[in-house]
Amino acid sequence: MIERPDAEALVGVAVPVPLRRIFTYRVPSEQREAIALGSRVRVPLGRRSVKGTVVAWPAPAPDEEIEIRSVEGALPDGPALNGEILDLTRFVADYYLCSWGEAIEAALPPDPPARRRAAPADVPAAEPLPAPEPGPEPSAAQAGALERLVPAVAARAFAPFMLWGATGSGKTEVYLRAAAAALAAGRGVLYLVPEIGLTPLLVSRLAARFPGEVAVLHSGLGPRARRAAWDDVRQGRRRFVVGARSAVFAPVADLGLVVVDEEHDPSYKQEDVPRYSGRDVAVVRARLAGAPVVLGSATPSLESFAHARSGRYTMLALGGRIEDRPLPEVRLVDMRESFRAAGEVTPLSSALVDALRECLERGEQAMILRNRRGWSAALLCPACGRRVTCRHCSLALTWHKRERRMRCHGCGREEARPDACPSCLAPDLRDLGEGTERIEDELARALPGARIERMDRDTVRKRGAHESLLRRFEAGDIDVLVGTQMIAKGHDFPRVTLVGVLAADHALGLPDFRAGERAFQLLTQVAGRAGRGARPGRVIAQAFDPDHPVLVQAAKQDYEGFFEREIRYRRALRYPPLAALVQIIVADTRQAQAWRIAKEVAEALEAPSSGRLLVTGPGPAPVERLRGLYRMQILARSAGRRRLVEAVAAALAPFERTAARRAIHVDVDPVSLL
Repeated sequence: MIERPDAEALVGVAVPVPLRRIFTYRVPSEQREAIALGSRVRVPLGRRSVKGTVVAWPAPAPDEEIEIRSVEGALPDGPALNGEILDLTRFVADYYLCSWGEAIEAALPPDPPARRRAAPADVPAAEPLPAPEPGPEPSAAQAGALERLVPAVAARAFAPFMLWGATGSGKTEVYLRAAAAALAAGRGVLYLVPEIGLTPLLVSRLAARFPGEVAVLHSGLGPRARRAAWDDVRQGRRRFVVGARSAVFAPVADLGLVVVDEEHDPSYKQEDVPRYSGRDVAVVRARLAGAPVVLGSATPSLESFAHARSGRYTMLALGGRIEDRPLPEVRLVDMRESFRAAGEVTPLSSALVDALRECLERGEQAMILRNRRGWSAALLCPACGRRVTCRHCSLALTWHKRERRMRCHGCGREEARPDACPSCLAPDLRDLGEGTERIEDELARALPGARIERMDRDTVRKRGAHESLLRRFEAGDIDVLVGTQMIAKGHDFPRVTLVGVLAADHALGLPDFRAGERAFQLLTQVAGRAGRGARPGRVIAQAFDPDHPVLVQAAKQDYEGFFEREIRYRRALRYPPLAALVQIIVADTRQAQAWRIAKEVAEALEAPSSGRLLVTGPGPAPVERLRGLYRMQILARSAGRRRLVEAVAAALAPFERTAARRAIHVDVDPVSLL
């Protein structure tokens, strides 16, 4: 039975504002039966009324001589949070340096739109559930992994595992058999994937294995559907949750297993406040629940692989593909030779076009990766050498030919294509750098009659577009699927025997310490889409620097060789996983103001009271201007992660109640410095 505060009790309420503090309110006698720890309430804050969550009861009276205002009322349909989720959101607030209210807001489903009250109707009789589909017999490698994992599920204790296996090695079947063990023991399962585009086909597979148990939670759902699924989970009607990073907060009762598939993927990192990592929070969630957590990938993040090497995580290695299917043959094509042969830069090499024709003649399918959308990445003036840039960002505008719009991929601003250079008024602007839209057209010319479709943010904006496109490709209604990195992640299409990678070395030139890691992972992952069925696969990767060690190691699927080389570089420069890192961006409409605040922040970080931190900056961020704001970057590093977070929190505390604090954006454990 939940205890209630008495008539004069004080409660602590977390509200979604940037101030990292709890607000104290009095509970009127008429409200005490409706309010408990975890309740959602409405409270006065300044001149407005806001929603918040009761996180402390009883709460001590504040030190300051201030008026203690009363709770306005409990939200009758507000989803209450249990103790485990409150503890998890408190961790997020403390570690990622946001307010507890902001962390709780990220954990809750959006409020569904109000609907008119209708006359009650007869929730129809439930149809009988189909019998669960049996899974395939596990291979020797899968059985070996399950011999370690299933007892950990039965032990009801926290245990972190790294499941490492080549693309097509059968990691999903290991997840599902471990999940079956958890469900059989009466416990729940949380299964995270990096992209909502991966969920439709996966959900079909899960629903067949676990009829009536699966709930889907991700931001692509409408508010009403998301809230209904959340309620099903909270009330125990569904015990298996699958979703993207926000699903880590799902109120699964008696959690028995946490799975993080494709754990290396940067999509697990939230870009806005709270800037949490879904992968890392999943590990904390498992620890709070007393459950094993499995982080799976063919190309693990350096952080996770280092943890497995050190023994912090238990390594479960699957090795090669199931049924001894060969990994695809990877050929690196030197685009410098293509340029010399053709006399111009062409997006498709003759080697790739020939391979595509052969593939389609055999009735097979192909995927083409170009990790850049639009028709051209920029418009270049040959007279003055300048690019057409966004007025609000230091980014070139991308030309989207089908929509006949120039678009900034930083702020979303759109405008018509100029007839002349905005700088020197010279005509004849040139398209520079091809995107998926142009590649789609180039393929249509090279492969007459082929059924070609494009998958990127521009083509899957509408709800359900992801699922529709992937199902058509799975059914064989599409011959060639061209797209951005979203086609590289976790898809299993047995008829795909050819994968083409354009500009495989593009990411290697980005000003980010993870550039090599991202390039290796992307090439290895997209290569893994080929040859997953009975027929062997081929990969043709085009690059202007095909001899780069990262590309050579990715072509060989030599993850350990890549890890050893990359870890030496990280150690020399004191980057993760050899050090903890916090990125601080100071952004302001006035460049001088941004610089002044950034200098003050850097000085606070370098003060003796902050501890021994390595501080770099301030200096202009790689994207110096974004959405009209000038951006200055500071990097703080330390050998100890907890010590670094506490030192940054202490250094920023004096800014907490100043106007400058709104300009300071903190990212703990950033996955990108761009």
